[in-house]
Amino acid sequence: MSDRPDDRSDERRSHEPAPAREGTGFPVRRGADRERVRAAIRTELEGDEEALSQAETREYHAGDPSHHRVIALQNVHLAFDEPILEDVSFAAVEGETIVVAGESGTGKSTILKLLLRLLVPDRGNVYIDDEEITQLNFPDALKVRQKMGMVFQGAALFDSMTVFENIAYPLREHTALTEAEIEERVHEKLSFVDLDPDRVIDQLPSELSGGMRKRVGIARGMANNPEIMLYDEPTSGLDPLTTATITHLIIKLQRELGVTSIVVSHDIRSAFKMASKIAVLANRKIAFFGSPEELSGSDDKYLRDFLGGY
Repeated sequence: MSDRPDDRSDERRSHEPAPAREGTGFPVRRGADRERVRAAIRTELEGDEEALSQAETREYHAGDPSHHRVIALQNVHLAFDEPILEDVSFAAVEGETIVVAGESGTGKSTILKLLLRLLVPDRGNVYIDDEEITQLNFPDALKVRQKMGMVFQGAALFDSMTVFENIAYPLREHTALTEAEIEERVHEKLSFVDLDPDRVIDQLPSELSGGMRKRVGIARGMANNPEIMLYDEPTSGLDPLTTATITHLIIKLQRELGVTSIVVSHDIRSAFKMASKIAVLANRKIAFFGSPEELSGSDDKYLRDFLGGY
């Protein structure tokens, strides 16, 4: 698969070029119709909104002050109709990329919801920047989320919004940037993920290839310059060449911007390339936490079977 749009790109809407804004290379854009954009989002999200759970107040433990833990789970237990996670603990320091791997249904994506404070554990603690977040109220939880960018499985772009509107949305909602500054930021993020802004900025997600949609999703996730990036199966459903492109982008974010990342993935080949450490979930617990080299050298039978001779 290449990153060229399929034949549907010939049917895309025409856009009249806007006059250039004086002193910049960007066209003038009128402020987005807020009501139209928000109505589109409400329609697409209707029925999918997750209410924040309530948590008991717990004692805050700052941990070892000599190490800045950007992310940490501590003895986390979570159950719905049956146990999902039991005594799960791991941490990421600044600039690390932690890949959470495991079989389907082991609770990998649940960990992302805990970090986003969409779920709270039945027992245990979740830390962001050494702050225990399970006891936060709704407004404070929203503030913590502003530190994070999320890349959903399948990119989860708003189909009725252009590439520009998708990336600009979090900037309009959560920053005081002017339209000119938003325009510049959108161009910057598209360029970072190796997409030509002038080519894609007015296209709809349906006019993009799968790999391009993933990259737009990453650009939207990093629009607010977050210190933390969360990825849910970022290479799922992609061909090997496009998978390598997405893997390279995650590595690029770590090396060039110092971003701390949690990547949920079953793609072991990509995990070995991008991960500082790998957490393997099995039977509701962390079966392994360590470097890719340590994982590949393990004599544990389950881990050897899980790797499948990688």
